[in-house]
Amino acid sequence: MSLVKKALAKAAAQKQAQQGADNKATPVNSTPAPDSPAQDKQAVADDGPSRYEFFKAAIESDLGQLKTIDDVADKASYKSEALERNEYLAYISEYRLSGQNFPNTVLAWVFIWLVDLKRWDAVLELLPLMVEQKQPLPTAFNTKHWPTFLIDQLYDEGNYYLNKGAEAVGDSGIALVMHRLIAQLLTQDWSGSEVVGGKLYAMAAKLEQSQHNLGYALQFAVQATLINDGAGVKKLARDVAKQLNVSIDI
Repeated sequence: MSLVKKALAKAAAQKQAQQGADNKATPVNSTPAPDSPAQDKQAVADDGPSRYEFFKAAIESDLGQLKTIDDVADKASYKSEALERNEYLAYISEYRLSGQNFPNTVLAWVFIWLVDLKRWDAVLELLPLMVEQKQPLPTAFNTKHWPTFLIDQLYDEGNYYLNKGAEAVGDSGIALVMHRLIAQLLTQDWSGSEVVGGKLYAMAAKLEQSQHNLGYALQFAVQATLINDGAGVKKLARDVAKQLNVSIDI
């Protein structure tokens, strides 16, 4: 049994014991007042943070353990095992369904670990929640913006596969991940974040060009340049436009 499960089981037992003591103290002839909706909400709210504290303590312990591991592959293995062992993903699912909204250290680190482990489906599923709730990034990171954090990671990922060749890009599925992220950020205002926005579309353009998806490559290269004139894909855009026999004003 994980530390979290043990702690939650202990807390549940203590709560049950307290309720039993309270019931014994209630006069026989007294009639308990029905719970009001406000009381019900308060009960849920009280339960939420208490569970959160257990998971927060567990992830802080895991973060401490990670500091003792030097090898990158070993760190990844530890994170993957910890996600299962302490049921962090189940907790995150409960948090989402409960409608709670507070600065959640567990949520932040689980998201970061999912990025580290390249679990892109889970990452893209959680990103809207991170943005909507304006969850703070841990102070160890320079950026305070989740899309910026993710774009930086995916840019490096894209470069890695580009350097390995077109076949590696195709096998990795990284181009599709970029497509899905772009779809989530279509209404993003890149004012003040032009460099990051340009990186997103520039990398998407390069990946699509490597797969000979020239229409998407041109579209993304033009958009990258519109966001940031220095995105570095003007030549790519012109070359692709020439192949497609279309004219562009870049």
